[in-house]
Amino acid sequence: MGKDSFAPGDAKKGANLFKTRCAQCHNLKEGEGNKIGYASSHSFHSKASLLASHAQVVPSPLHVHMLTKVIVPNLHGLFGRKTGEVEGFAYSDANKQKGITWENDTLFEYLENPKKYIPGTKMAFGGLKKAKDRNDLRDQVKDDDNDDTSILYQYIL
Repeated sequence: MGKDSFAPGDAKKGANLFKTRCAQCHNLKEGEGNKIGYASSHSFHSKASLLASHAQVVPSPLHVHMLTKVIVPNLHGLFGRKTGEVEGFAYSDANKQKGITWENDTLFEYLENPKKYIPGTKMAFGGLKKAKDRNDLRDQVKDDDNDDTSILYQYIL
């Protein structure tokens, strides 16, 4: 893990990143529940796992492969939670078996390339290559965990 993973982020910039890169699929505020989002259909190992995820396959205008409509977990309370623990979401076996706890360093590394960090994840997100962006987004998610009046909601509402 490099020194960049422990650099402070800017939660206000992270709020904008969340709005443009994450909010299409994820909620962040406590009590908002899970959203409907999309995952790569090739993330599912069998038709049974696809059906178990409450998914609906839809054509993707951006990709040759299909995207699958799925329930996506709320990210409130992410820090300190283990992978695969949000009720109401059918996680991939890979996500459940990763067994890590979401903290500064694990989220920083995951956000760079989710499919590399958890091979077999359903997450249809290419990642954030810039360390600064990952630190900003991580600090926004962490800030929301600590305060219901997070900067995200002050900034985008």
